[in-house]
Amino acid sequence: MSEITLHELEHRIKVCEENISEIYAKINKTDNNLVATTTTLNSVLSTLGEVKGSVDALKSRPATMWDKFIYALLGALASGIVAAFIK
Repeated sequence: MSEITLHELEHRIKVCEENISEIYAKINKTDNNLVATTTTLNSVLSTLGEVKGSVDALKSRPATMWDKFIYALLGALASGIVAAFIK
């Protein structure tokens, strides 16, 4: 090999090593961004689960109120019937 070809090869190797270093840096940055994104997504999913639980509780609340109303009405009706028999 001539001296020029060897010099060109050394230059190409140096450029390739720099490119590989840049690629590794970008991959590491991407990995860090992926971890941050995953953490944020897990937080969002956790919050969404809490919101869903709250919405379900609010949905069932009117039914509970109606149940209490019906029980109170039945109790008043039974008390009225008992009072009517006592008189």
